Amino acid sequence: MKLHLSILLFSIALCAEVQAAPSPETEAVFEHAMLLANDIQQRVDQLIEKEQQGKIDKLTMSQSIQEATKGLEAFEGELRKASVGGHGVASFVLANLHDGRAATFLDGYEAMHAEACALYQNASDQGLIAGAVIVLRNCDEAFQRHKFDDPELLRKHSQLVNALEQPDPYSDYYPLPARGSYCFKDSQIPEVNHQQPLTTMRDIYQPVSLSLEQFRADGYYLLALTGDIANPKVRAYFKQVQKLAPDCLDPSHLQSLFKNMERKSH
Repeated sequence: MKLHLSILLFSIALCAEVQAAPSPETEAVFEHAMLLANDIQQRVDQLIEKEQQGKIDKLTMSQSIQEATKGLEAFEGELRKASVGGHGVASFVLANLHDGRAATFLDGYEAMHAEACALYQNASDQGLIAGAVIVLRNCDEAFQRHKFDDPELLRKHSQLVNALEQPDPYSDYYPLPARGSYCFKDSQIPEVNHQQPLTTMRDIYQPVSLSLEQFRADGYYLLALTGDIANPKVRAYFKQVQKLAPDCLDPSHLQSLFKNMERKSH
């Protein structure tokens, strides 16, 4: 339980960066959730600082985590209220929490992941580009199995295309947390430091913070990755990636692939 809770604490680390803007009652609930996230983040930072200074023991760590439990439960409860009220960013952040929880449990993973994906879909339905990106990247088994003609994959692909063509109504709320990124996060797992378990878990599980333009870049990369490479649209998608993120990590080496195709065509 301590390990699972610790990872959940790290999973909210970047949620506290979300910038809330004035809006209806659900916005007030969401703002309260962000205040709770800031408080929990301060606790996490203090724990890590003490650990790195060698001033923490197992008892202190256990007590500190228990103290944070109530705040975490309240944070998640407020997010759920705002999500039910139709707040797209609340749904997205709540989904991120569920993803973090699913990653730490063997039993019940599928149900937790399904709930996270439903929340990501809700966020996408509200017009959040980040939601549309994650739905296609993390919530489609056909893509993961390279079944690119699957109807559900095509639906999610089309959903992302449409989202990227529209302004994001939640643009003021970025940056938002992401558990992975094609362009902006190396997939290499950090080295484990057994003397500093909290620091290690933070380095492994803390999401990357992405701006709207960075989510757009990842979205276009995903469209290029899931499309027919012979289709001119796919090349256009990758050009959008290069425009938005010239230093994209390009883990699937799409740039080299397109260059090879161009050489063969001449």
